Amino acid sequence: MAHSMTSPSDEHTFEDAPEERIWGIDQGDLTRIGVVSLLAGLAALFVPWLATTAVEWFLGLALIVLGGFEVMHALPFNRERGSIWHLVLGVIAAGAGLMFIVEPLAGTLTLTKVVGLLLTASGLTKTAFSFSVRRLHGWGWALGSGLLSLGVGVAILFMIPVLSKTLLGALVAAELLINGAWMLKLGLTHERA
Repeated sequence: MAHSMTSPSDEHTFEDAPEERIWGIDQGDLTRIGVVSLLAGLAALFVPWLATTAVEWFLGLALIVLGGFEVMHALPFNRERGSIWHLVLGVIAAGAGLMFIVEPLAGTLTLTKVVGLLLTASGLTKTAFSFSVRRLHGWGWALGSGLLSLGVGVAILFMIPVLSKTLLGALVAAELLINGAWMLKLGLTHERA
């Protein structure tokens, strides 16, 4: 008997997907990413001021690279391409990046606000994502991670004036630990299945 093009036997569902891959990622990879995230989270938890400084240095380097590209785009000078604006923006970005590297803790307040916004956005995204994989065993870990990120992000945004330099590192540690825990849980659960 021939099957029609809409035959239920031809339809592929999420449950029919091979168990060795989640979201296109091998469970071993998911487990390894979880372990690395847990280790980074533990390091950030034990040395939170260093985690804060590392985030600021990374941001500083990114701004210096951005500034360099803006300056390169401005040369050769051409008024019609808006070269003066690219040159000014490049110098500002590179200067801000250099300030983050030379005096990394000076921008902690601004960076803390940015991290609060990022964690809030990350929490909303992970919460929405968790509902899309609710058929998977362990999806609640992703939901918990999303809600925690959302809560931490909102707390940062409302408590910025009272945050210390080490609290930003501790919050980054919490984010890394929770992410590592749910990735490890899903990876190990599906490796055993």
